[in-house]
Amino acid sequence: MGGKAAVILVIGFGIVLGRIAFNMNDLETKAVDNVSYYLENTIAHNLALAGTNAALSMVYQDSTIRGTVTNPPQFTSGPFTGGQYTSTMTDVGGGLLRLRTVSSFKSLNDTVDVTFTAPGVLPFSIYAWFTNVEGDIWWITKDTVWGRVHSNDTINVNGSPVYWKKVTTAKKFNPKPGYGTNHAIFKDGYETGVHPITIPTDFTYLINASTSGGRRYTSEIWITLSAGTAANNDGQVYVRNTETGPIVDSVSLSDPLFNGAILGNQRVHVKGTLDGKLSIASLQDIYVEDNILYEKNPLYYPSDDMLGLIGQTNVVVTDNWNNNHDCEIDAAVFAASGSFGAEHYSTRPVSGQLRLIGSITQNIRGAVGTFSGSTILHGFSKRYRYDTRYDNPSVRPPFFPGTAPGTLQIAGWWESFRLPRF
Repeated sequence: MGGKAAVILVIGFGIVLGRIAFNMNDLETKAVDNVSYYLENTIAHNLALAGTNAALSMVYQDSTIRGTVTNPPQFTSGPFTGGQYTSTMTDVGGGLLRLRTVSSFKSLNDTVDVTFTAPGVLPFSIYAWFTNVEGDIWWITKDTVWGRVHSNDTINVNGSPVYWKKVTTAKKFNPKPGYGTNHAIFKDGYETGVHPITIPTDFTYLINASTSGGRRYTSEIWITLSAGTAANNDGQVYVRNTETGPIVDSVSLSDPLFNGAILGNQRVHVKGTLDGKLSIASLQDIYVEDNILYEKNPLYYPSDDMLGLIGQTNVVVTDNWNNNHDCEIDAAVFAASGSFGAEHYSTRPVSGQLRLIGSITQNIRGAVGTFSGSTILHGFSKRYRYDTRYDNPSVRPPFFPGTAPGTLQIAGWWESFRLPRF
């Protein structure tokens, strides 16, 4: 090979090797940049996730928050130093809410969106058993509940009661399930530490319903329900000012102008058989004077009979001759600031069974009898069956109280994704 060719070959190899060296140096530089970029990108994403979780804890404490949920100052220490995030809750329509968290770290931003179903009003009748305060009353062996159970208090268990639907409590079980005396059988599980559910005590909506399409009475009243004929929804309501006095008013449940609401300013006494849909409310107490039955028992027949017994204070099973030989109540019961219980439960004679088909919501858990072991000493033994028609939240007695649940349900979770640089 001549001299010129050798020189050209050397120069060529030099150029190629130089280019390779340049490319390798460039790749090394880009690799460092990419690692740095990936680290910053990961920090920005983790910051958005951390902000989302912080905001979720606040939203689950107060589901009414809208606008800015949390916007802490820029981090000055730790792995997020120099970073910041903002979380906002927005109603996006279509029955949905969106919690959006946007983070910033150096020149990068990241976003996490959590979508919730907007809370609707759920009637308390969806709970077979609901209490705000349990007191020193215990669930024991042979107690059986066929629907949802919720308490805002500690649930005391001594024995093996059976719960067919999920049990929730804002506090805990005493003792813990499976420990000590708690041998409860949970067919659909349980959950502790859930958000408390407030029982409403404002009866304005019932007052409005009773004065616009319903009935309102200012004095103490006695109501007798009559099933009417064999046809559906043609029951009658008879109203008296005393237990045995003359009828002062009557209502036909088939009247299209009657909206299904009856309200008494004072104590309201109720008995009889219902054919139709009706809610009877009192700004004081509801007293059950004798059996309150549906024309068609929903446990055995297709039934569209539906009754709400709504007391601003208590719903009470009267201590009288009729009720000292068993008592059955077919109704969704609601005691806003008091209890559902039996009058003179600790001194009345042994009164047989208190059978209920419906649901019970009460502020303070009431008692219906006293026991020594499995022996009843006074009052009633309980036989409560949930009216499973109320499993559907759209099915309830007219104007039955409801609540917006404090806990939202997550419908979707979206995280942004940034393509790596090569």
